[in-house]
Amino acid sequence: MSEIRFDMKPVQEKREKLSTKRSVYDPMIDQFLDSGQELVEIKVEDKESGYIVTQLSKRIGLRKLEIEVSHAQGFVYLEKKPPEAE
Repeated sequence: MSEIRFDMKPVQEKREKLSTKRSVYDPMIDQFLDSGQELVEIKVEDKESGYIVTQLSKRIGLRKLEIEVSHAQGFVYLEKKPPEAE
């Protein structure tokens, strides 16, 4: 069996990631945010609307955005969440 050479040292915290992983769905979210619209309808070729909703929901959650995503009749909707009343 061959040996592996390595160094190990104690640390106080993890290093931060230098790059963020982008998704193919991020441009849809970015364009919606840049548009200034409150509600948009999206149709993606060759993808089921339920799948698109799932993927967009994951990205919106990771990015902690105030956007709701839903679907009906094969179309996906992105909508800005109304401000919560205090």
